[in-house]
Amino acid sequence: MAPHAQHNANHFATSSEHPADYSTADHQPTHHVDSSLDSYASHRHEPLHVHVERVVRQYFAMLGDEMPTDLYELILKQVEEPLLSVVLEKTRGNQTKCAQILGLNRGTLRKKLKTYDLM
Repeated sequence: MAPHAQHNANHFATSSEHPADYSTADHQPTHHVDSSLDSYASHRHEPLHVHVERVVRQYFAMLGDEMPTDLYELILKQVEEPLLSVVLEKTRGNQTKCAQILGLNRGTLRKKLKTYDLM
């Protein structure tokens, strides 16, 4: 991956900002809680694929002419870790229930939890 693309991928992967709140490629972080909540409220009823598409388009806009590599893996990691974390939280740490909800076998779930240091 080109150095600039790698930097942007790292920022994209570790940003604490809510990606769905980006409205332009030159987004300035929102520090005002009320406007951040308003933005969240305006997007919360959209299907997940709309949010994903928006973020991927913004990521490419952020890169400019740079071409990323391993984008598929980057996106999957960004979705998979919070998915596992939230479902595990909702099942109060019950891995069997978590695996059932996710449609995974328990061994696969455990492997993924270890990958993200969630166990």
